[in-house]
Amino acid sequence: MRTTAFRSATLSVIALSLGLLAVAVPVQAQSISVKPGLWASASVNTLNGRKMPTIFDIKGALTAQQKSSLSAAMAKLGLPAGGSPHLDCQQSAEFALPKPESVEQCTTQLKPADASSGTFTMSCKSEMVTGTGVGTYEVKDKSTATVKVSFKGSTVQGQPLSYDSSSVHQWVGSDCSSPPAGLDPSLAELMR
Repeated sequence: MRTTAFRSATLSVIALSLGLLAVAVPVQAQSISVKPGLWASASVNTLNGRKMPTIFDIKGALTAQQKSSLSAAMAKLGLPAGGSPHLDCQQSAEFALPKPESVEQCTTQLKPADASSGTFTMSCKSEMVTGTGVGTYEVKDKSTATVKVSFKGSTVQGQPLSYDSSSVHQWVGSDCSSPPAGLDPSLAELMR
């Protein structure tokens, strides 16, 4: 039950952090210039002080050779070792930051610092979890982005919850169909 209770809040936090770097319908909000094309990202997430499992941690998910290939490709791109990897195709040269709204029972407020960075706060209240969070986002040279999120709260039963996430996003190239250099194409499909 604890895992289920926190999963809802975790998904809200993840939805917000991913939403900061996802294409949104343009509204009167800040947009960030980025390079269109293939982007690779990896996030390191902790739940109550314990690292959340990634594809590297799931027994039998990858062969030793696949783990080595994926780790090498991530290192070459400057992504965090052991992070949860992902590939995404960005069609536009602009990311429009989402307007403050409720995301899965979380209210968020964005505070842009300049044209490429800022902070956000969130407050979440559901039938199972309550808490608050803070985060930062930054894009450099239209080709590198970072998002950090910290969420603290508790379940209805009073159990403390703590979620932290740090993600790095790197532009790979303009061709979304070409996997990053050195990465087995079958692994690229797993990451999409």
